[in-house]
Amino acid sequence: MATMSTTRPGVQERIFLHLRDYMDYGDKVEVPFALSQMGIANAVAIARSNVPRAISGMKESGHLIERQAHVTGVSRKRKAYFLTEDGANVADEVWTKVSEQLVRIIHPDGHSESTSLSEALEETDLPLRHVDLLRYMDDSGTIDLSGLTSDLIERDLSKHIEKQLISYLNDLPRTRRFYGRTKELDVMADLLEAKSGTILLPGIAGIGKTALSTKILDRFTHRRNLLYHRCQDWEGSRAFLEACAEWLSAIGHNDLSDYLDSTPVPQPTLAVNLIESGLSESPSLIVIDDLHKVGDETLFTILRELTLRISNLREVGLVMFSRSFRMVVPESDSTGNIVTLVMPLQGLDEDSSKQILTAMPKLNQEQFSNIYDLSRGHPLILELINRGNVADTFHATLEAFVEQEIFSRLSGAEKRLLGAIAVFREPVPIQAVKRVEGGTDLLDELVEKGLARQSDAENYDVHDLVREFLMRAMDDELRKELHSTAVSWYRDKNDNAADRIEFIHHLRHTGDDEGLAEVLLSEGHSLVSAGHTELLSILNTLDRDDFDAKSWGLIRELKGDILSIQGRWDEAEIEYDAAARHVGRRKISPELARLFSARADIAVKRGAMDDALELHRKALQIQTHKDIRDAVGAARSYNNMGHIFRRRRDARRALEVYSNVEDLLKLEDDPELNDARIRLASAFIEMGELDRAREHALAAFENTKDINQDFLHARSRAVLGRFYAKISDNELALHHYSGALETLSTLNDPRSAVEVEMLLGQVLVDAGRGEEAGEHYLNGLAVAEGNDFRMLQGELLARLGAVEPDRSQRMQYLQRSLSLFRELGAVDRMREVQNSVHRAVMGK
Repeated sequence: MATMSTTRPGVQERIFLHLRDYMDYGDKVEVPFALSQMGIANAVAIARSNVPRAISGMKESGHLIERQAHVTGVSRKRKAYFLTEDGANVADEVWTKVSEQLVRIIHPDGHSESTSLSEALEETDLPLRHVDLLRYMDDSGTIDLSGLTSDLIERDLSKHIEKQLISYLNDLPRTRRFYGRTKELDVMADLLEAKSGTILLPGIAGIGKTALSTKILDRFTHRRNLLYHRCQDWEGSRAFLEACAEWLSAIGHNDLSDYLDSTPVPQPTLAVNLIESGLSESPSLIVIDDLHKVGDETLFTILRELTLRISNLREVGLVMFSRSFRMVVPESDSTGNIVTLVMPLQGLDEDSSKQILTAMPKLNQEQFSNIYDLSRGHPLILELINRGNVADTFHATLEAFVEQEIFSRLSGAEKRLLGAIAVFREPVPIQAVKRVEGGTDLLDELVEKGLARQSDAENYDVHDLVREFLMRAMDDELRKELHSTAVSWYRDKNDNAADRIEFIHHLRHTGDDEGLAEVLLSEGHSLVSAGHTELLSILNTLDRDDFDAKSWGLIRELKGDILSIQGRWDEAEIEYDAAARHVGRRKISPELARLFSARADIAVKRGAMDDALELHRKALQIQTHKDIRDAVGAARSYNNMGHIFRRRRDARRALEVYSNVEDLLKLEDDPELNDARIRLASAFIEMGELDRAREHALAAFENTKDINQDFLHARSRAVLGRFYAKISDNELALHHYSGALETLSTLNDPRSAVEVEMLLGQVLVDAGRGEEAGEHYLNGLAVAEGNDFRMLQGELLARLGAVEPDRSQRMQYLQRSLSLFRELGAVDRMREVQNSVHRAVMGK
């Protein structure tokens, strides 16, 4: 007897079923395309790049073997995959279980029926295998055969032969029911069919934007390539571009994917060029949901440019849903032609609203009018009302209705579980909330009530509107407890900065101010120095009364560091002054030395070299004090002073302070001094002290090799590459340059990434390869722009102006650099760039 389960088998199970049909080819020289990575990807509806990960467990367990084989229709040998006998047995077990699954079939003539998967396979006249039925099955267990033909099925399975229609809908949430919106759908579809263009649909939370997005995608299924991207608070342009890249690669255009692999933060114009190229021959629809969650101007720049380009393509549409009514894309182009249609979403009409209230068949007109007036046709509120079956009481406001009729009816355990999910800013796996009272047994009930939702197979979240109501009504004690649960989840997740930011965000709401201060002290400087300026929004919410003087001084210092990175120097100095007051201006401490050094860095950027030297001397008095002995800080100060003397062309004094760094390196054996050694080697290269440069570069290379200092090791290799380029050993230079790039590509540190791109660019300049150097400077500029590193933007533009062969482009780079330095007040660099502009004008 068929079971009631409608869950689609996992990827591995579908691969078992797919490969089971090809057991006879295990010893054949030539094998079908279906046994290649792309053939497997086509059959089970995943990206080709995900196939190796999906089958890795099958290989390890002895269920699958991999070998090179001639693949039909492919000119060279490819990897092919075959089940072992044990694997075939597993496949048989999977089919035994899956074949009895109950599914709903919509037949080509339009009628539907519920039947088992095995019976559906026997009854259909289409050339479908079991994995094909599973590929076309949606999350509700429905298989729609009405729009399928033999040609469409074959096309889906043979994407290597011709450009196929690819749907990349990984983030698309499940939609239970959909009512109304026929007019909106018709207008959108008619516009997109008539010409290429952009549609922006703003609407309040819960008004049905995501549900509408699924329906417009349905309208163009089997007619266009489809991409659905859902924005998240913690993501930006990179996430959107990576989704585009994987989608375009599946279509057959790998350029964007290759570009993203080569740069941490892509340049918007180049990225749009590659997207435009990938869409130029493919009918496509891009749908972006929850655009309001992202404040990344780089993403908005990409979307603005894409909007203008799409109007010149054939059969390409961009549809965006947002809670914000901000016009992030242009309504018209430079000639006045409309390129964006704005369609604000309102509530449902009365007839559609009544269709949602299925649990209230005896609802009279007065009761319905009360509900409709309160909900204003808001679909999510109507759905919650329907599931709660409440209509007897009149309420003055929607907020009062939701609180009294919905949330007040939840048990304490349900509220705690719902709150435990809502407190997270991103979808979380069930393990993250398993400690909450009531466990996860109540989770299915909350999903059924529409209060929680399953964002994918493993993760849960709540609708933004539910989160807002819930968090607003939650008492402080419960809120702190739930944030503490989130802190426990993130506490040991140390692999990436995003998780550490989330950890700090939740810790800030627990009331554990001492714990927060401790984490900021141990991790704050490393996060900020790596360019994670999003920490500023958390720091801005902290209250002076919650921290002691030392901790508050640290918080003001971190705020100053972030503002300095962003080029907001006046504001940074205000924060540094405040920090100095809290740590004690007359007290000898490492904190005060850091503040002097930070102020000196700003003075250098402004061209106030005398002030900078005086501040560094004050820092050194503390760093070299017998009670402090901060060798790392002292080395940094000496290096910075040497940089100032070199800029003044005072080589004698520069060498004097660099000798002090060498003395420290001889006396101290601290791995943290490797950074100072690398900077020293780079300075010696600039000064022509090549023997000393080689000594320190090689020492840094060896010292950073095996002690988990990957980024410093990459920097040491970049400096070595530059050294060998100086002595014309291009082979060794290229060896170290390539090694530095390889390491850099695995790291996620935007500020350091910019600095390494600048180093590598200089290596190539020294080797006489200005064009390649320009590519690195452009990569660095894209990262700097994406993270608002304005001083570094100016430096990179100046360097691009030095290597660009085209005179007009060179002038453009230099003028942009000059404008940035002028805006920042970087007087010294402004003068140097002005001289470069003069030389460019004179044709020198």
